[in-house]
Amino acid sequence: MLKILVETGFLLALNPRDKHHKWALEILEKSRRRENILHISPIAPMELSLIMKSRGYNDESILRVLNAIYSIIRRYAKPYSSLLELEHIIYATELRIKYPELTFFDSIHASVAILNKLVYHDLDKTIKKVIDLELKSEE
Repeated sequence: MLKILVETGFLLALNPRDKHHKWALEILEKSRRRENILHISPIAPMELSLIMKSRGYNDESILRVLNAIYSIIRRYAKPYSSLLELEHIIYATELRIKYPELTFFDSIHASVAILNKLVYHDLDKTIKKVIDLELKSEE
């Protein structure tokens, strides 16, 4: 069974008005059918909360959105979320030095995928490219 990592793009796509909503629901359906094991990047909920806060959402609105996301995901799957450890942050920092195009959060998502041996299955092409390059260099 494929162990996949999703991150903030997936969480945002759970909004029915998001253009990637169908994609997110397909991931959840595959999890329900046990075609994949869903892992959510441990930093993704924090990133999503900061995005909403920066867009002017108040804490009550953020709470409603996070509860809705949690409810939707739990209808389909029991996702895993690995612990965010110092090792992830160290490696994420190394990745940002090596690949300056990575943002702070993107580097952590990449680090979690690589160190936890998860298949990155989200929308960010930059993260996917960095993961592919890093895995290729390990061979």
